[in-house]
Amino acid sequence: MRFVAIFFAFIFCICSVAGTDIPEKLMEVEQLAFQMCELDGTVGLTWLEVQTCEVTYADEIAENNIPIPSEDNFIAADLNKDGTLMFDEWMEWVEYEESTEGSG
Repeated sequence: MRFVAIFFAFIFCICSVAGTDIPEKLMEVEQLAFQMCELDGTVGLTWLEVQTCEVTYADEIAENNIPIPSEDNFIAADLNKDGTLMFDEWMEWVEYEESTEGSG
């Protein structure tokens, strides 16, 4: 289940190279993690599902020193503010954050 652990390393962090597309490997890992953490039968992740996934994979997260996403990051990435983070929203948020990373 290492891919789920990798999910937490990337779901709310920004790719290191500003202004580039999201790396294909990151996209694959994220898609898989969105599927693995899905619990309520509805497409997308709620904050409760993210928290549950964190608990479920707590040992892997701790072993790999993976930063836990904050609720503030979740809320920021939930672009339409409906409480459900869709994969497309995550992609758009990461791309936006990448594009503004060096302009602050």
